[in-house]
Amino acid sequence: MFQFLALSLHRRNTMNSLNVTRYILSGGFITKASDRGRAFYRAIIGDQIRNAKVLICCFALPRENWVAAFDDEKGRFQLFNGALTMHFQNADPSRFADQVAWADVIVFRGGSTKSLMDVLSDILGWQKNLSGKTVVGSSAGAHMLSSSYLVTDAGPQLATGLGLLPVVIATHYQSTFIHDGDIDKSRVFWDKVDSLLKSKAGGKDVLALKEGDFQIVASDNS
Repeated sequence: MFQFLALSLHRRNTMNSLNVTRYILSGGFITKASDRGRAFYRAIIGDQIRNAKVLICCFALPRENWVAAFDDEKGRFQLFNGALTMHFQNADPSRFADQVAWADVIVFRGGSTKSLMDVLSDILGWQKNLSGKTVVGSSAGAHMLSSSYLVTDAGPQLATGLGLLPVVIATHYQSTFIHDGDIDKSRVFWDKVDSLLKSKAGGKDVLALKEGDFQIVASDNS
């Protein structure tokens, strides 16, 4: 029997151990949160990482948008963690594994899950450099990290992620955007999603993340 995990977790006040990877997963459109994303960006850095080295990965977006998306994400980190010293890099497929090794925080922005996974599939060795770091996945980024994730444009149905976290993830949960704001159609659709997750989760935990919500999950790699 699966469970929907609680969506509000308190930020931890200790740095990651060398063997624990801290994952922060967002349901997408984090600026829809009542605080416009402050708690999310504070949870990523906060008082946990001094002189944080942040790698921002925009591979889920068209390549021509990577620079603008990087600047946008960097700006939000600085807005909500402005008193702290941070160092940023924009992810580059040609040196991504080395960039992951350099970073304290790796951020996978949303967009197309397929595009993100296609780029990452051609890069060797990057996953082994995640231990002890903070890994952030928003929407498509969360999908990629999961064992399986909800696909909303054909069904609904589940697709296979990279399995860095043994969970099933549904982002944009209960959003009406798929049905152009039609509440009745949306309710029927999400009832189907709930049934799908109950029948196909295979005993794994389910993260049902609404837009603006995020969850912190720790994975011990020892």
